[in-house]
Amino acid sequence: MQHPLDEPAINLCHRLRQSTADTIGTASVAALDRLCQAVAAAEVSSESATRCNGPRVAVALADIHADLPTLAAALLADSALAAHRDELLEQADLAEPTRQGLTGLLAGVDRLRTWEARFPHGLDESQHEYWRRLLLAGARDARAVLIDLVYRLEGMRALAEVEDEDLRRHYAEMTQRVHAPIAHRLGLGQIKWELEDLAFRHLEPETYVGIAKLLDERRDSREAYLASVQARLEHALIQAGIRAEVYGRPKHIYSIWGKMRRKHLGFEDLFDVRALRVQVDSVTDCYAALSVVHELFKPIPSEYDDYIARPKPNGYQSLHTAVQTDEGKVVEIQIRSERMHAFAEFGVAAHWRYKAGGGGENPFDMQVESLRHGLSRGDIQPLAAPMVYTFTPGGELVELPAGATVLDFAYRIHTHLGHRCRGAKINGRIVPLKTRVGQGDQVEVLTNREPAPSREWGQAHSGFLKSASSRGKVRNWFAQFDREDARERGRVYCERLYRRFGMDGTTRRRLLLAVGVNSEEQLFLAVGNHRIAPETLLATARGQLGPGADTASRPSRRERPDEAVLPEPPGGRSLVIENQSIEGLKVTPAKCCSPRPGERVMAFLSRSQGYKLHRPECRNLAHLAHEHPERVLPVDWPEGDGRH
Repeated sequence: MQHPLDEPAINLCHRLRQSTADTIGTASVAALDRLCQAVAAAEVSSESATRCNGPRVAVALADIHADLPTLAAALLADSALAAHRDELLEQADLAEPTRQGLTGLLAGVDRLRTWEARFPHGLDESQHEYWRRLLLAGARDARAVLIDLVYRLEGMRALAEVEDEDLRRHYAEMTQRVHAPIAHRLGLGQIKWELEDLAFRHLEPETYVGIAKLLDERRDSREAYLASVQARLEHALIQAGIRAEVYGRPKHIYSIWGKMRRKHLGFEDLFDVRALRVQVDSVTDCYAALSVVHELFKPIPSEYDDYIARPKPNGYQSLHTAVQTDEGKVVEIQIRSERMHAFAEFGVAAHWRYKAGGGGENPFDMQVESLRHGLSRGDIQPLAAPMVYTFTPGGELVELPAGATVLDFAYRIHTHLGHRCRGAKINGRIVPLKTRVGQGDQVEVLTNREPAPSREWGQAHSGFLKSASSRGKVRNWFAQFDREDARERGRVYCERLYRRFGMDGTTRRRLLLAVGVNSEEQLFLAVGNHRIAPETLLATARGQLGPGADTASRPSRRERPDEAVLPEPPGGRSLVIENQSIEGLKVTPAKCCSPRPGERVMAFLSRSQGYKLHRPECRNLAHLAHEHPERVLPVDWPEGDGRH
């Protein structure tokens, strides 16, 4: 029930006492009355000109038989009273268990408001959906969502008093995009329609006024016509022995506008401008009443919907039909039981009125089922959400699986950001990478200049990443890294082989065909990944060019029996060490023989440390040259290259 905006709080306290007299017990009514009186007194004595909505919200919740903690939280959740909460609680003298539950409930409402204050302009539909899920999942107490919705409704009713147009539009935008859909999802039809109409009034004022005028212009004739149809239907139902209440259905401007736009219809072509509702005692009576309606008037088959047999996802049940009367006009008729009507108006909260009922409701969709159960029991019941919703520093919401870490957050934003992540902040506090994010946390990623992921991140048991997708990104990075590393190793070896055999373009192509690859890139990768063994490639090259082409196989002078064979460089020219590198690869002297610049040396290509320089007589070099002759290279090491 809506009360005048200027109704004194003391009057609302009296209404609250009357509404709760038969629902929460004498002691609880007395405690609630003390609290309401204290709130009313605090409003009068407050220096702020802000109206206190607590009593109004509490009265609205008392109408659907909310429990004591919910009603007390509604009184105290008003932001205008935030500084006086402890004092007001003392005056209420609530029992300790009730007070503890109330504290948690108020924390849930405060949490929702903290997030709502961060709602930005211009979001797309996916972000709006994330906001709905955040508010549903993040309250931690099912009743906090309902309190927040009723406060939002009171705020919308008073929004016309706000002078700043931008503030009005921003408040109305969030109401339309976030709060009204939440009310719809919970089946709170009465709240949903009013939120939508009030938001529409501020977001599309000209269209709103235009439709309102169309409704007003023909109100008298429309109501007179509906009264005659209503009388005929009531008489027919009585004749059929069906006890029923028939009345006109409220016209919601936002719904009318949506249907006009969606179906490309003019105002006069809408069926639900003329609408009746039939309320009966049972499901059986619903179908019996439908039969009477269709016998009395001509039904329009395309406009018939059975939401009793096939309820809407939010649990809504009703029979919808449209009929053509004798005058050729179309009337929409809804048929439902009293229980269905309570559910359509109050949704999940309707369970407070029917706790002793024996089923009949269909469950809500998975996302709000636990919330429904919490409200039906009137106790704390966090929404069992499979996802968490976190903020970026810029205010955008990010959806993550429950249990996700800050590293998951980084990879969800962008793969490259995840690879560069070195740490993170949650709500301004630096945390380890394994830290799990919570609903509504703000996460800031700290990064390195270059990618530096760890292989451990990609392991499920390590605890760094909850998301399989994120772990896959890590594994893909290392697979690509290993691929590039292998390709580079293969390139160095193959180019070494090309020089060794003095191979030109034609002989290289013959070698590719002989080993069964299509390009040098494939050859480099195959050799680097050991799919083609170096010995196989060496043997193939010798087979293609003949033993005489292998410059490394020509005999050379040995100073000692164990001296390594020193290959002759192609064209009689050795590679030269410049700036402690050969063709961009690092060069370091081997510790086993410690060669010096200016001496005769050979280079061995290691797998991970570039070239190692050895004296020709080095025993280790002799062993390496025997095992891997293709990786030994004669080089010149000028004296001026520097000491290593």
